[in-house]
Amino acid sequence: MIRTSRFGVMQEIRERFANRAVSPEEVSQETLYALIEAASFAPSCFNEQPWRFLIAQGERKAALLRTLTPLNQEWAGSAPVLILTLAKKTFTQGGKDNYWHLSDTGCATGFLMLEAQRRGLTAHPMGGFSREQAREAFNVPDDYSIVHVMAVGRPGDIGKLSPRDQERNHPMPRKALEDLLL
Repeated sequence: MIRTSRFGVMQEIRERFANRAVSPEEVSQETLYALIEAASFAPSCFNEQPWRFLIAQGERKAALLRTLTPLNQEWAGSAPVLILTLAKKTFTQGGKDNYWHLSDTGCATGFLMLEAQRRGLTAHPMGGFSREQAREAFNVPDDYSIVHVMAVGRPGDIGKLSPRDQERNHPMPRKALEDLLL
């Protein structure tokens, strides 16, 4: 299903949704690097580019999967790739706090997700995981905020999802533009 737009918003934005039906089919390293490259083009305060991505496949994926809530493990386990998204809290030059690190990393993640959509992939970020367990499992320094875990893969068979996830696996309604403006 594709959402409608009153103002001609690009197709990838209208098509993207938090798809839980992810195929276990492998995603090439070249494609994964293309997603990271797309993220690299995002704007950031003083061009700091505070985002970091830990691509988890194989044993690393298994370790990251263990940090997810049981409900997220249920569907995200089929994804061939999980990505742990991090944001550096301080500026490289001078070491001062970068109050925009999360905003900048969110923008970069949006670029990554739109490139994934353009390539026919699902990129579903989730907050249902233990930041503490992820920090410990991957020795993440304290200078990095752990933002989210993202399942990446090709769209899969919705019939393989639990009934609960099947019911939720569709584009959700958007608020009216008037509700977003102050």
